[in-house]
Amino acid sequence: MQLSSTNSVEIDLLSQEEVNDSRDDLPASNSKTPAPCDVTVESEEDAVLLTPQKPVRARKHPSSPAKIWSFARRSLGRHVDSSGWVGSRPTEAAEAWVFPACPGGRQSAVSSHAGPECELVENRNDLEDDDDGNEARVVSFRRSCMLPDDVGIEHPDPLCEPQAIRDTKPEPFTGQDSIRIPLRLLEDGKLSSPQLEAVGLAARRFQQRLPSGARCGFLLGDGTGCGKGRCIAALILDQWNSGSRRHVWLSATADLYQDAIRDLQDLKTGIPVCNLARVRTRGELDAAHSADPELAKLGKNKDGVLFLTYALLVSSGGSSSKKSNISRFQQLLAWLCHRGPRGSGLIVLDEAHKAKNLDAGSRCAALVEELQAACSDCPVLYATATGATEVSHMQYMVRLGLWGEQGLPGKSVQPPFSTFASFKKVVEKGGVTAMELVAVQLRLLGSISCRSLSYNGTKFELCTAALSTTEIEQYDAAVDLWCDLRKHIELLIDMDMFNSENTRRVAESQFWAAQQRFFKGLLIAAKVAKAVELAHEARQAGEAVVLSLWTTNEAAISRHLQGAGGDSFASGPELTFEQFMTHLPTGRGGQEMSWAVEAVAGILKRLKQLKLPPNPLDELIDRLGGASRVAEMSGRSQRSCKDPATGEVKRQLRQANAGRRAQSQGVAGIESVNVAEQRAFQTGKKLFAIITEAASAGISLHCDRRELREGAAAPKPRRMICLELPWAADKAVQQLGRVHRSNQLHPPKFTCIVTDLAGEARFVSAVAKRLSQLGAMTKGDRRAGFGARGDAFGFGRLDLMSSKYGAAGLGKVMADLLTGKPSIPFNLISWPQGWEEFVEHARTALEVQKLPMQGRDYQDPKTLKKFLNRALGMKCRTQEGFFELLSAHVAKLEEADRRDGLLDTGVVSLNHGGRWGRLQRVSELKTEVLEGVGLELRHLRLERGMSFEMAERLLRQAPEDEERAQGFYLRPLETAASEALLVLRRRAARDSAACYTLIYPHDSPKNQLDGHLCTLARLRSSSLLAVTKEKAQEPWERQHKDSAAQCIHRQRKHHCGNSECRAGLRNLVETMLTGQILVHWDFLCSLLGEKGTSLMRCELTNNTVLIGLMIPRHSLAMVRKTVLERASCDAEPQVEKHWEKLEPKVPKISVDLRHCSDSSDDEVAMQEVISIPGHQSPTDVDSRPAKRHRTMIVASDDE
Repeated sequence: MQLSSTNSVEIDLLSQEEVNDSRDDLPASNSKTPAPCDVTVESEEDAVLLTPQKPVRARKHPSSPAKIWSFARRSLGRHVDSSGWVGSRPTEAAEAWVFPACPGGRQSAVSSHAGPECELVENRNDLEDDDDGNEARVVSFRRSCMLPDDVGIEHPDPLCEPQAIRDTKPEPFTGQDSIRIPLRLLEDGKLSSPQLEAVGLAARRFQQRLPSGARCGFLLGDGTGCGKGRCIAALILDQWNSGSRRHVWLSATADLYQDAIRDLQDLKTGIPVCNLARVRTRGELDAAHSADPELAKLGKNKDGVLFLTYALLVSSGGSSSKKSNISRFQQLLAWLCHRGPRGSGLIVLDEAHKAKNLDAGSRCAALVEELQAACSDCPVLYATATGATEVSHMQYMVRLGLWGEQGLPGKSVQPPFSTFASFKKVVEKGGVTAMELVAVQLRLLGSISCRSLSYNGTKFELCTAALSTTEIEQYDAAVDLWCDLRKHIELLIDMDMFNSENTRRVAESQFWAAQQRFFKGLLIAAKVAKAVELAHEARQAGEAVVLSLWTTNEAAISRHLQGAGGDSFASGPELTFEQFMTHLPTGRGGQEMSWAVEAVAGILKRLKQLKLPPNPLDELIDRLGGASRVAEMSGRSQRSCKDPATGEVKRQLRQANAGRRAQSQGVAGIESVNVAEQRAFQTGKKLFAIITEAASAGISLHCDRRELREGAAAPKPRRMICLELPWAADKAVQQLGRVHRSNQLHPPKFTCIVTDLAGEARFVSAVAKRLSQLGAMTKGDRRAGFGARGDAFGFGRLDLMSSKYGAAGLGKVMADLLTGKPSIPFNLISWPQGWEEFVEHARTALEVQKLPMQGRDYQDPKTLKKFLNRALGMKCRTQEGFFELLSAHVAKLEEADRRDGLLDTGVVSLNHGGRWGRLQRVSELKTEVLEGVGLELRHLRLERGMSFEMAERLLRQAPEDEERAQGFYLRPLETAASEALLVLRRRAARDSAACYTLIYPHDSPKNQLDGHLCTLARLRSSSLLAVTKEKAQEPWERQHKDSAAQCIHRQRKHHCGNSECRAGLRNLVETMLTGQILVHWDFLCSLLGEKGTSLMRCELTNNTVLIGLMIPRHSLAMVRKTVLERASCDAEPQVEKHWEKLEPKVPKISVDLRHCSDSSDDEVAMQEVISIPGHQSPTDVDSRPAKRHRTMIVASDDE
């Protein structure tokens, strides 16, 4: 172990201060049998380090700078390059760690390669100035941009991350950073370069402390295929070699225990792992006389990794009344804090999103919070690719440094917010743009890694399943039935049939939710025929097919199966309706009313006459060949199967191979049903697979390269057919990740089926909105929910909730209906009598669905959600009319903002997509630092237009235009000299109608001519005159020169009375605000307005990249004034405190976890079990309240 002076090269990088800290974490020195890989410090002159493999002795390092490199070379036996990275295996004299040292003050390599190892997914060579905003600006790569090229191997599969995150680089690695894992692991290819970057950033954060004294945390937000498990194992090894001997690995399911062991073994750590679920001991784990065989894996000192699930974390101590019988959480806490009151070792929260509902009273989230608070000396790793889709979901991430108490000025980096409540308020108010800033802020702090497996090569398809005439008639008949049921409930209310006002309110709330579930079930069932057709087509094309559903109506169908079988499968929508009916009163005061009983019987009779479709899961299995051909991975313990001989439907228990019955829920095993079904599909024994929520995470169904075996058929490419996407975006990403993983032979294809019913927009909008929020919060780009594929499925106009325009458009619709006059053209074939007929039906439908046209704020997004929920209860033709009108208003509002350059599409490239058009270059004139607030005003020079030489070169390089229309033109003007321009055929349109781009000497390229798309016909009918390049050269060069400092009016020799006129200027000076923008978001929004707070990315001529807000010239003075006023308020004297372990350059963090807010998750609205007073619903163990039981009203469409 090196105990170096300040001038020595540290081979293992343990400073004296770290050695003193590590001593506190070690076992008592009188232990007879040291733990594996123990560290014993003999003296400062001579230290012995015992690694997991063998003991090694490190000599004292020389302090003379001149002797540093010769010592390093002698110790390691090979070359040490000038960047400070050790480049080869050491000799037997010393174990070399991986570390990015900077002996000469040189920063670690920071480069963005433009070759195959790192490429911009988005093609920016075309001169079109349009930016559709659908694709995330991402970089595809196999190597880290923070490490030298010879450190670590390439990642096996291409990864990607948004350009905004890629450009936001943390502090480069220096000699103060160390990764205490053996260098030979890199030489053996155990860690790729991107994995090593994440491990290095996390290791750095774990060495830092917050102003509260707690160690910092790190968000490992990498997606499927990036190797999170390998990174976790490497960080445990790093902490182990730093002296910490006890680590906790919390994960979602018990199945992942074997994966944890595999990841640790792959790195040859030799660190023992104990599964707490198998420990029989109910007392303290460090009890002297414990003979538990599972606990014995940790050895005499009880050191190693303790693995447990979140479900086990919240379990009680059992039924025994012994005093020694404690809960699993208490066992865990006592074990971590055995050698110190604040704990020691890494806390890994794998699948950390399981703890996201802290504000909703989740017991699991509360215990995760308590664990972090009690073990302040333990660094925390939040490992999840789907950490937050809403701001409230981040509340458990208390160690990231985004909020917390203020430390002493100058001794640490101040967190942006003092409490989580203030952080949440600002980010929620700022919307998706502020969410993107959160990820950028975390990246700047070095607190996040958020790569994804590249979607290059994957294909997404949106397939429409048109409703048949019979299905439309069935749907409309069901609408009438629900309307009559609503009238029956109103009659019950008038007759005072409900016991209390609360019971009445709950029943009404449940009505709207049951209606929504009912019609959603109808839509999913209508997709079955199309899904079966596509599945058979895919099989014929040589693909293996995975069909994804989300809900199975298991609770209702299980109750149905308790009775006798039948000649058909149970219908989910029918059971939903019947279940709701059972909770409606038919009497009062214990005496039934005959009229109420008869009314219920009549309604149920009409329900049977509808002949509703069967359960989609059972229907799919039957139509695809039965259970022998279809691998089902779901949460069901039994299913309905049709006897092919008799047609009778019988109940059947799901069984694994060898005829074993399904194990009890929550108990893992390699022969569990889902695992057996997964193996049958992966090995080709079954032709199709169906997954539901239970199999949305943890199961691999991709075209796995490891399935290549001699004598066996090669794995087939995968096709996933989605009949239903889940409400939560994180679960949607997980669902698609089952077939898109690392080490795959072929990238998959995805097909999402939607019906042509307008109500489908409700479900598409919910998923699309949350995907944008997920991408913003965890990737820094709202379009990165599916990696590089923003609107991957092309939902487009079906998505009405992702932007502010949906609510505004609904307000316009209601205004049109109220006045009876359309503000936009209305022409639908389904309404042959036109607008008047639609208005009559629309007003009636709104009245039935309790959606008044007046008295409600239709500009509120919550109102839009309520409208879309209840629109499902309208007839098909009425839904279509509403949707067409709403879509037209949304498109009109978007186009208006796009025309004015105010359309917020996320982080926009100033160089390519700003309102100034495509720029030739951007250079920085000066930087104005706003002292005390962490902000800078950067004054930029924007250059657009094009020199004649460049235009001439573009024309030479352009592909030939068969229409012979591209070339130089002159635009004749009546009161000025003619102006030159260049016309080039747009490459994107070469296989379709000819369209052209206009290139100017003074302005950005345009795709429009006189306000319209420049087509061949419009070009030939215009006043433009085709000329030779010789005739175009003089007017081109003249305008290019004049436009450098003159507006277009002066260029044309006109009088311009506005000295500040910038129209037609080639060179512009603009100002960008950069730095700690998030903390000042509230006042920036008030100054700039909501439309002025779009994030801009700017690449300067020196390759520096800036991300910030563009400040208009008229707002510049006000921004300066307000910022300085805020700085003076924040500079008030503070009471000095003593911080014992405060380190410099440490972002501080703490959180006020007492703040709670109501959740508006749609998952609550869509629970299968209806909760009405008198009916007890089963709840998941993780959702139990931490301190007191609460009655949750589920399924309200207002949620």
